[in-house]
Amino acid sequence: MWVKRVLTALGVSCVTAVGISAWHILDSPVDTIVVSGEPTQAEREWVEQALSSVPLSGILSTNLEMIEAQLVSMGWTRQVTVRRHWPDRLEVRLHKVVPVARWGDQSYLAADGEAMELPDEHLDLPLLSASISTPQQTMEVYRLLQLFASRFNLQIVTLIESPQGEWLVSFEDGMRVFLGAQDVNARMQRFLRTYGNALRHQGQFVDYADARYTSGIAVRFKPEVRQQERLPGPIKGASSPLPTHSGS
Repeated sequence: MWVKRVLTALGVSCVTAVGISAWHILDSPVDTIVVSGEPTQAEREWVEQALSSVPLSGILSTNLEMIEAQLVSMGWTRQVTVRRHWPDRLEVRLHKVVPVARWGDQSYLAADGEAMELPDEHLDLPLLSASISTPQQTMEVYRLLQLFASRFNLQIVTLIESPQGEWLVSFEDGMRVFLGAQDVNARMQRFLRTYGNALRHQGQFVDYADARYTSGIAVRFKPEVRQQERLPGPIKGASSPLPTHSGS
């Protein structure tokens, strides 16, 4: 009986040894990491930098969850999937967050208002900045105002909140609109009604519009254009419009 037990133990040991040996043979060192998901050159460099702190051992023993967590922490990837391809290749697939706007000088905002840094510059995106509101609140204001403006084919290029909480909108044709701190949506819609009725074909001539009045708006045309084209001064609704306003 004891001989049988010894032989059984020896057999198990041999199988274990063979298994361990096979594991080491199959667990070849990682030689190549392929990044998919249409990364730019700058994004590839960020991935390489992030992976430099992750220990890469063999193709079977490398911790894929650690790699995924490290790459997600970069901030501009919503999800990362890492797959093994024996004998020596890892495939990293990036599911990138699409930026909707710039946030100040360094960051960007996703559609949900989440702030993030990106490897590449996207100077074509609208610029948002707020002194009081959070990124999420600012994105909500931008999305609603842009929804209103799109009905007139107007594109917001900047949305700025002052330290006093007053909003200033600029459009791609250079026209600016002062909205103040209260009733921003209603003021924007009031401006757009005036724009549709009187300014649709003169937007490029407008210096700024002030919608911070209780009724109507004030519009100032660019001085040099007003002299050359003899365009009217302030639109009916307020007199002597100025960028500063006693109300909010």
